[in-house]
Amino acid sequence: MRKNFTVAALFGAMFSVTPAEAAVWQNVDFGMPRSEIETLHPQKKGTAYNKNGSIEISDVVIIGKCSAEVNIYFDAGNTVDKLIINGDPSMGGRCSEQVIAGLSSKYGQPLDTDKQMGSLLGREGRVFIWNRPDGITMRLKRFSNGSFGGGGLLKASWELTYTKLGSELAL
Repeated sequence: MRKNFTVAALFGAMFSVTPAEAAVWQNVDFGMPRSEIETLHPQKKGTAYNKNGSIEISDVVIIGKCSAEVNIYFDAGNTVDKLIINGDPSMGGRCSEQVIAGLSSKYGQPLDTDKQMGSLLGREGRVFIWNRPDGITMRLKRFSNGSFGGGGLLKASWELTYTKLGSELAL
């Protein structure tokens, strides 16, 4: 328990939040033009410009020995509209526990947690949702054991999606 608290405190201290937070992830923010992202993350080893139009950045250290792959997606106007971070595989979900503890330390307890059953198209897991003060919603799915190796060694052990709907929502 003490170890988890220490990890959460360290994670929270490393990534402090202010109400007017400037970027979604590192220097990347919603609405940034693709050209600016390409300047920040030029195509090289560990950074790929995919055929689907996204930019993929591999081997990003999240905390300690936990790394991830960051995928930046663009809208029709070629500006950032979604960011997905896929946690690299880890033994027994070790990294997903540290990420959840860090996010809870930084943003408070999740607004919602829900279990999602697996299917042929989706992996089983638990979903956690946080709303940031700047209007960004974070949805973390911690994968659990499923038919296709959802627990950690064969595929990502967690996935964090950043979205900002704001005025686009017609409800």
